[in-house]
Amino acid sequence: MYFNQKFEPPSGKVIHGAGQSPEQFKKYCDAVGNYKPKIYMIYVRINEIREKFTKKVSEANKISPELMLQIGLNLKAKKIGEQCKEIVGGDYDKEILGLIEAIREYKNPVFLRIGYEFNNPTHNYNPKEFISGWKYIVESFKKNKVDNVAFIWNCCTAFTRDIKEIMAFYPGDTYVDWFSDNLFGVRHFTETDNPKIITENFVQEAIKHKKPLMIGESSPAKVGVDKGKISWNEWFKPYFRWIKEHQIIKAFCYINWDWGKDWKLPEWGNCRIEENEQVRKRYVEELSKEKYVHLNEENYLSN
Repeated sequence: MYFNQKFEPPSGKVIHGAGQSPEQFKKYCDAVGNYKPKIYMIYVRINEIREKFTKKVSEANKISPELMLQIGLNLKAKKIGEQCKEIVGGDYDKEILGLIEAIREYKNPVFLRIGYEFNNPTHNYNPKEFISGWKYIVESFKKNKVDNVAFIWNCCTAFTRDIKEIMAFYPGDTYVDWFSDNLFGVRHFTETDNPKIITENFVQEAIKHKKPLMIGESSPAKVGVDKGKISWNEWFKPYFRWIKEHQIIKAFCYINWDWGKDWKLPEWGNCRIEENEQVRKRYVEELSKEKYVHLNEENYLSN
């Protein structure tokens, strides 16, 4: 399956990505040996671009000058909330221009998830205002003729039970290069009840709109790695099977965190690949398959 979208690999290929801190990314890279990720995940809020983004890009360059970036651009200002109206009103033009110039200077391909997880109820986006903000940002990039960025429309289907509610946020085919879903709970890609149905409905929408699908974030929530072979069979095995069964999936990004130590979700468990040898060996065996695109491999990009 191939749609000739920006930075889309050929049919049967899947770009390998991970994150999402320099420390954990390095440990992940050491754990996977010769199969290092080609995509590095970073995050920035719309009001913190000038303060933090250049530093984060510099950190990525220190890891490897060959990395693609996958950027989660949060359209919420800390302690203020969503800023879609303000974006369209020009309040963040300097920040957007700073983002544009930093991405242009990076030169490598960049996947930009504008307003990632837009259907997360804690983000409180209004669909019409979100679409206006999205279009404003994309048009700013196009006006400045930046050609090393792909625009990724990212939701988390776990938050929604009706595909129509998700599609209400869609900016339109000319403004979107890839669809993207975030997958954590195993039931969202294994069970046959409504959670999996909504995930599969999102896949069908991506096919309908002729967009490749990126797994923008993933981690074995509430399973972790500590149970070794049991962890592998409970989450990792069905996860990679789901990728195999869906040729539309052209990239996956794994969050290599202990969610209690690295974030504020101890109930999600320890998902650091390097901290269980049984999981690590099976994971590396999966990554050794020819379909995955890793760091320093021959550049497949033609568009």
